[in-house]
Parts: sequence; structure tokens; C-alpha cells
Amino acid sequence: MTSQVLAIYFLNDLDHYIKENLKIQYYIRYQDNFCLFHESKEYLKYCLDKISSFLGKNNLKLNAKTRLYNMNNKYIFLGKTIKLKMGNYRDKYKKMKLKNVQYNGKLISLYSYICSMKRII
Repeated sequence: MTSQVLAIYFLNDLDHYIKENLKIQYYIRYQDNFCLFHESKEYLKYCLDKISSFLGKNNLKLNAKTRLYNMNNKYIFLGKTIKLKMGNYRDKYKKMKLKNVQYNGKLISLYSYICSMKRII
């Protein structure tokens, strides 16, 4: 319960900053997880830098899982994929590790390796 209240308290200013200063129209946040949606990847990179510096003023920082994704790619937010299916990090890691071993052992071609990585990620 305490973490929910603290997330609301500390990140309320961030919500206003993203909507009012950065002019991001499509923005989702649940506690300390959030997504920004915009047509321009370059503008999202700019926003990422601005958000990092904004959080730094309050001695907060983005964690290592912070990424920019293309909407056509599969990504997991709050444990769900974009199609609202449960995302499983462990299965994806195992598949990637297996394909890496197969490629290094010359069991599959580079083309097959890259295509399988696109499907897994």
C-alpha cells in the first residue's frame, strides 16, 4: 500500500511534465511503469533524455529495462504483450539461448538465426 501512495506522490509531477511540457498525447502509467506513444522515434529519444534529467532533479532514475520499441515489435508491459496475452520472459530467454547455441555450433545459418530472433523478440 505504501509503494502505491509513494508512486502517486513522486510521479504526479512527471505525469504533468510529460503531458504539458513534452506534449505527449498518448501516455500510460501504472505505478512506476509507463509507456509513451509517438510517431517519431527521434522525439521519443529526446523525451527519454528530458525525463531522465527531470527525474534526476528528485534523485530518481530510470532503470535498466527502459527501452524504445516499435509498435510492430512484440514487447511486454505489466506482464502482458500488446495483444494482452501473458508475456513470459523465461521462455524468450531460453529460446534465444538455444538459437545462439545452434548458431555457434553451425547447426543453423545466419539467416535462420536472425529470422528466429525477430520472431522471439
